[in-house]
Amino acid sequence: MNVHPRNRWVLDRPNSYIGRSVPRPNAKRLLEGRGHFVDDIVLPRMLNVVFVRSPYAHARILSIDTTAAQSYPGVVAVVTGAQLAERHEPWVGVLKHLQGIVSPPQYAMAVEKACWQGEAVVAILAKTRAEGEDAAESVQIQWQELPVVADAKTALDPDTPVIHDSLENNLCWERNFAAGDVDQAFETAAVVVEETFDIGRHTGVTVEPRSIVADYQPGEGKLTVYQSTQAPHMMQNVFAKHLGMNEGDVRVVTKDVGGSFGIKVHVYADEFAAVALSKMFQRPVKFIADRLESFVTDIHARDHLVKARMGVSKDGKIQALEFDDLTGIGPYSMYPRTSGIEANQIVNLT
Repeated sequence: MNVHPRNRWVLDRPNSYIGRSVPRPNAKRLLEGRGHFVDDIVLPRMLNVVFVRSPYAHARILSIDTTAAQSYPGVVAVVTGAQLAERHEPWVGVLKHLQGIVSPPQYAMAVEKACWQGEAVVAILAKTRAEGEDAAESVQIQWQELPVVADAKTALDPDTPVIHDSLENNLCWERNFAAGDVDQAFETAAVVVEETFDIGRHTGVTVEPRSIVADYQPGEGKLTVYQSTQAPHMMQNVFAKHLGMNEGDVRVVTKDVGGSFGIKVHVYADEFAAVALSKMFQRPVKFIADRLESFVTDIHARDHLVKARMGVSKDGKIQALEFDDLTGIGPYSMYPRTSGIEANQIVNLT
C-alpha cells in the first residue's frame, strides 16, 4: 500500500477500485436515450392487461358482472380472480428459520374477498392498455364491506377484527430476545433515557414503474419473462414453482432497471397474474403499472411504533438497551423473503 497525496491509504494494485473514482459504465448509453426497458418490448400477438382493483380495504366479493366489458372494442378476454386461481398454486410468505411466522395463502387476484385497497379482482386483456382501461370501467362488482384494520397500534387488541379467517389474530410474527441482566443494568445506570418513535410508511418512487412482459410458448412449453426486477433468478424459481413448470423451462430476462429502492425484490400478485395469464392464453402479456397503481400497490417501508429506553454510565458508556418495535406490514407477509427479515436483522444486531 502507498500513501496518497491527500494522506489516504490506497491499494497500489492496478485492478483495485479502492480509493478511485469509478464512472458508471452505462451512464453514457442511458443519457443518450439508448436504454432498453420492459415497456420498449413489443411482441407479436401481445396483449395488455389492466386490473380492476378493490376500492375497499376489506370487503367480500358478492358478485362480478363482466358482460359489458367483454364486448368492448379491443378486449380479448376478461378473467376473474377465481378463474385465475385454478391456473396456479398460491404462495405463503413464511420461512422455516423465522419460527412461528404465519401468513395465509395468497393468490394472484382476490378470490372471495379483498384484503387491501387496490388488490386486483378482475383482469382485462386487451390489444391496448387504453382499450382495457375503458372496458374496466364497465365491470360491475357487488361488495359487502367488512371491518377494516388500518392502525398497527390497535391491530392486536382483542376487539379488533381478524382480517384473515384462517388465522387466530392479526399477528404475523413475534420475536423476543434478551441478553444479560437488563433490569440490573438499568438500576445501576447513571442516566436512563426513554423515548417513543412513531415512524410513518413510505415507498420508493422509481422512474420506471413495476413492469413485466410474459411470453409463454406453447409449442415448446417454455416461458420467457422480461421483468424490471432485482432478483431474476428468484423470480425464475417462483414462476416455475407456482405454475407447475420445470425451472429449466423458465427464463427471466432483466435488462435496464429504471430504479428500485428495494421495491423490486418481491413477488407482486399483479405481476404474477400477468405471467399466469400468458400461460393461460398462450400469448404474450404486458403489464406496466401506472403511477397511481404504483402508489397503491408498491411495497411500502413499514410503519413502526418504537418504545425504547437506554441506560448510560457516568462515563457515557451504554450499559443497557431495551426496545419494543411494533411494525405494520399490511395484509400479507411478503413472498418469498417474508416481512420478518428486517425486524429479525434489527434484533440480531443488538
